[in-house]
Order: sequence, then C-alpha cells, then structure tokens
Amino acid sequence: MQNMHNTIIRTFMHVTVAEQARTELLAAGFTADDVAIDVRVDETGPVQGNFVTGDDPDVKGKTAYTHTYAPVAQDAVRDCQVTVNAADGARAEEAAAILDRLGGLDPDPAARAATRH
Repeated sequence: MQNMHNTIIRTFMHVTVAEQARTELLAAGFTADDVAIDVRVDETGPVQGNFVTGDDPDVKGKTAYTHTYAPVAQDAVRDCQVTVNAADGARAEEAAAILDRLGGLDPDPAARAATRH
C-alpha cells in the first residue's frame, strides 16, 4: 500500500503544462503507473440544455439563463491535477521539485500557508 506521505498532488491551469510535468517525471524515472493527470473541469463549460432551471431568459436572480450559463473565467481555474505516487520520501521530494518548478500549486491550503512563512 502506498504511503500517503509519498503522494504528491499539484494542480495546473493548462493541460499542456500538466502533460509537460508528466513527461519530465517519466524522464526522471517515475513509472507511467505512478503519474496520473486528471482534468477536473470540462473545457467546453456548462451545458446549455438544462430544461429544469435557467432556460427562461426572463427569470431574474441566480436561476436566470445568463447567470446560470455565464462563461467561466478559465484563466483562474486550475483544472488539471497531477498525482505522483513516489516510492519513498526522497522520490516524493524530487517529484514535488519538478512539479513546483513548472508552476504546480499544492491544493492543500495548510501546505501553501506553511511555505509562505
């Protein structure tokens, strides 16, 4: 069973950077089974075919069509998650260094706060 402390997770804004991170991790000797990329947001945005709520353009408030289906500012969304299962602490640190160098964000708020001090 993989030690949870040896699992490194970073998020990226763009799939291309996440794929570059995966390529660099593989070149550093991590196996394909140890590196996963998950896209958490669909690049096409919300579906506009919901006939239950929000389809009437005259509805006001949070269920208005224009609000419900407003475009999301994708530039601020970190929609790609890279997960690395490292064999030990040293490999976990190596993976973290590669991901951090490429701009990966640690999704754990406590870990981010600890690195600011």
